[in-house]
Amino acid sequence: MKKNNMPLNLRERINSRISLLCSVIVLVLLVLVMHQMDYTLIRKPQKEAAEAAALKEQQDKIKAETPVISTASVIAVGDNLYHSKLYESGENDSGIWNYDHIYTHVLDQIQAADVAMIDQETVFAPSHDAVSTYPSFATPQEVGDAIIKAGFDVVESATNHADDYGYDYLKSTLDFWSTNYPDIPVLGIHATQEDADTVKVKEVNGIKIAFLDYTYGTNNSGAGEGYEYMIDIFDKDKTTTMIQKAKEISDCIIFVAHWGTEDETMPNEYEKQWAAFLMQQGVDVIIGGHPHVLQPYGQLSDDQGHNTTIFYSLGNFVSTQQELPELLEGMASFTIQKSTLNGKSTIQILSPEVKPMVMHYNHDNGEYGPYMLDDYTEELASSHSVRNVIGDEFTLDNLKAKFKEIMSMNVKPSTNTNLLNVKFDWEGNMIDKTTGNVVEDTESIHSWEYQADTSDGTEDSSDVSDSFSDESSDESSDESSDESSDENSDDSSNEYDSGY
Repeated sequence: MKKNNMPLNLRERINSRISLLCSVIVLVLLVLVMHQMDYTLIRKPQKEAAEAAALKEQQDKIKAETPVISTASVIAVGDNLYHSKLYESGENDSGIWNYDHIYTHVLDQIQAADVAMIDQETVFAPSHDAVSTYPSFATPQEVGDAIIKAGFDVVESATNHADDYGYDYLKSTLDFWSTNYPDIPVLGIHATQEDADTVKVKEVNGIKIAFLDYTYGTNNSGAGEGYEYMIDIFDKDKTTTMIQKAKEISDCIIFVAHWGTEDETMPNEYEKQWAAFLMQQGVDVIIGGHPHVLQPYGQLSDDQGHNTTIFYSLGNFVSTQQELPELLEGMASFTIQKSTLNGKSTIQILSPEVKPMVMHYNHDNGEYGPYMLDDYTEELASSHSVRNVIGDEFTLDNLKAKFKEIMSMNVKPSTNTNLLNVKFDWEGNMIDKTTGNVVEDTESIHSWEYQADTSDGTEDSSDVSDSFSDESSDESSDESSDESSDENSDDSSNEYDSGY
């Protein structure tokens, strides 16, 4: 066997080179490890931090340029007016009266809204023995329970019937609300001067909504001397002051107006003048009532940037009146949108519309209550007790046609101001507050005059679905439309009938 005779110096050189190579490899590996550690521990976090900062900066910029949006849906209905058959439908020999059944068919619409408003046309009777109907109304208190249970959470009460029984019944009504439903805003009537000077505000989804409610006048002389504050009656200075108060504490102002000519589907001059004035003061939405029939709705604006959504009249909600237009009614629907950017908020009124309804009653089977017109049937129409009075005129097709006719009327806004300083006497005459003289209304037109002009091609009657317009009893005489001879005549001398 041959011995390894490799010289020592050669072996040493080889070992040295191997050692060097290993050192190089170790060094390279160490460099790689250090590089990775530098990336992982230093450069990568720095990069991620820089990217996160850039993303945050971008998000903050987008956020700064994107408003915060909040919305509140609102519905409103017309006059809750109980005639004898209606309040009798809730009577019980046990003494426990209930009116939940009246609102059964529209509960979904009411309860789906963030805010649901109703015009409680009449005061409440202090006892069942005191309940009464036309011409002086005193409604069972249980009606108040029923409308709250149905889902209404704002009650309008400034009406011509607020003083039907003077101070006592008005106070009894206020006591009912404050005792049983203290959190419900009751508008237009007040227990104290302090309350009368206070704007009612309801916050919904971060939107502060202010409510005001005024009537053109009342059927009697008010609540009595020293109690003038109990009923809100149209007054230019008073409404201006209250609107300014509302602006300071709210995002949106809804103004309820009890006005207009009974059984007249065309807004009168008084409505139009006050509508323009309220728009100029900054009111966002006007909801009208009192005529007991529908009137058009639309958008008011001027060259100063004022803009107001107006529903001139929603008609009745609950009643047993006896004309087709009195039984055709509307539910106002709209959405309040609040946009907040850089601490500044703006309000828009979105998707305003009037949803048609019909008040149904059948005395034979004791069925009473409003329906959405979309849910109403010809079978129900044929069973309506009003057909005993007006016959085949009351049909589903005629209800739809009348709704289309009313909503298509184009209301020309008024630029006059002569009716802003009037009050009404017991005969319905307008009296100038300064001079005491009777003020004649020469501008109002009847709907039949409008329709006649339209058929002649002299008026614009664009369909409100495409563009906004600018702008009774049971079987007995005690529930017939008051002063019907005036209302059904062509004589316009009693434009502001003060009955229902």
